[in-house]
Amino acid sequence: MSFVDKHHDKSYVITYKELIFTFIVFSVILIVLFPKDILKQQILAENSNYDLSMLYLKNLLKHSPEDESLMLILAEQSLRSGKKDLSLRLLDLLLKSKNEEYRHRANTLSYELEKENYFYLNNDTDRAEQKKKLKKLFATIYREKMYKEDAIDKWYEEATFVNNQRARYFFLKKKLKKEPNNILLLEPAYYLAQKISYKRDAQEYLRRLQKYDVARGEKWLLDEYYAYLENKEYTKAEKLLQSKSTNSKEWQERLASFNLMRGSYVKASKAYYKLYKNEKKYKTKRAYFYKSVNALQSGNYMRSAALLVHSHEREYIGDRAAREYMLKIYLATGNLKYASTLSKKIFNREYK
Repeated sequence: MSFVDKHHDKSYVITYKELIFTFIVFSVILIVLFPKDILKQQILAENSNYDLSMLYLKNLLKHSPEDESLMLILAEQSLRSGKKDLSLRLLDLLLKSKNEEYRHRANTLSYELEKENYFYLNNDTDRAEQKKKLKKLFATIYREKMYKEDAIDKWYEEATFVNNQRARYFFLKKKLKKEPNNILLLEPAYYLAQKISYKRDAQEYLRRLQKYDVARGEKWLLDEYYAYLENKEYTKAEKLLQSKSTNSKEWQERLASFNLMRGSYVKASKAYYKLYKNEKKYKTKRAYFYKSVNALQSGNYMRSAALLVHSHEREYIGDRAAREYMLKIYLATGNLKYASTLSKKIFNREYK
């Protein structure tokens, strides 16, 4: 850089060292002459030359090394200028600040920076370690309520990212206050409430899903049934099964299985027999008949099992597999007379 005097031909060149010295002197004069708060405001208002702002800040920090507000501003300016390492080092100093505002800002900024770094890692081990760091930072943000109420959507996504189920449920509930009938929110809320054992909440969400998600009404009824089983609310489960089984083959099957599970073998047999009576396909019909008989046998109702088989001999006498099944039932239940009579009928059919 050169300056030419109007009355002289001599040129004067400013060296790089002189330029740095001039800047330092200028910074000191600024610090001495201007109140520090005014300088902070001017630096924060700077939106283009971040490197220059950082030089001012570093000089300010030399004179006020304990000033956390300056550290935070420098961390933010460093982040804007792409100097993430410097930003993280400064934020690390502020993570346990006694000033709540600085501490909160440091934690949320650190989380954002560390998450950004996570996506640059290619090694699975490094990613796992980085995820642990993120989980710890997020847990602090959630526990100390460092989030802002107008950023609930963001922190719900972050809770999902770090797999913090309780935090995810907490933010999801806040979202549901604004949209109480939103199916896309009710479904994850229902499953999360179940997972973390908020049973009363889960029941309320399920009730709303049954009301508003009409297209999947059958699914939510089935979820209600399984919830009753899980909670051992067997009376409610049976009541639901009975109400739905009247016009539904699937629910009738569930009623039969439920009665078997509960040891109500006669009820189970009757349920399977009803399915047998209503079925048109031969093989399926025969399978229901077998299940009706087997239910009685499981409950040690041997005489009833044998009588049921005997009453259907004529129907299945022409079916070799069914004949073998009926003989086994007679023998298992000790009905040798029935077994002998059936054997003769089979012999006559085969060798007539």
